Amino acid sequence: MSVHADWEFADARKSFIHRWASPITVSALLLTVTTALLWVYAGPLRHDHLIFIYFVPTALIAIRYGSLSAMGVTIASTFAAAYLFYSPRFSFMVDSPLDVLELIFFSLLALLASKVVSGFANDGEIAKRRRREAKPSSRTRGWLGLPRAGR
Repeated sequence: MSVHADWEFADARKSFIHRWASPITVSALLLTVTTALLWVYAGPLRHDHLIFIYFVPTALIAIRYGSLSAMGVTIASTFAAAYLFYSPRFSFMVDSPLDVLELIFFSLLALLASKVVSGFANDGEIAKRRRREAKPSSRTRGWLGLPRAGR
């Protein structure tokens, strides 16, 4: 096996970790921490509308990893809340039609928010890329910004 093939394998592995493993791991960790905190404080608090606290990990994941990962967190948050916080507990069956409507509205709003937040987070990267592309390179441009002759 050549050195070049080893580098390609290492790049592919790094790309896989960066694109999939990190977002899934961080998303699961944030979802678990948020659920644990809600579980601890759900008793003393009235647990009406506690699902909207799941906007915090959704927004953080959208900022860092983009809307696709945030959408996964939204779906997992909806199922976790339905299973753990809505009656009957420890079942995906939800008794109240109002609670079902709340879960649906949370999901729709969180999906929309994840797309918007990730768009705002990517605006800075897009602006940096545009500035880099607009800057003339000294190797390809002459003194006036025109292409050099003979190249």
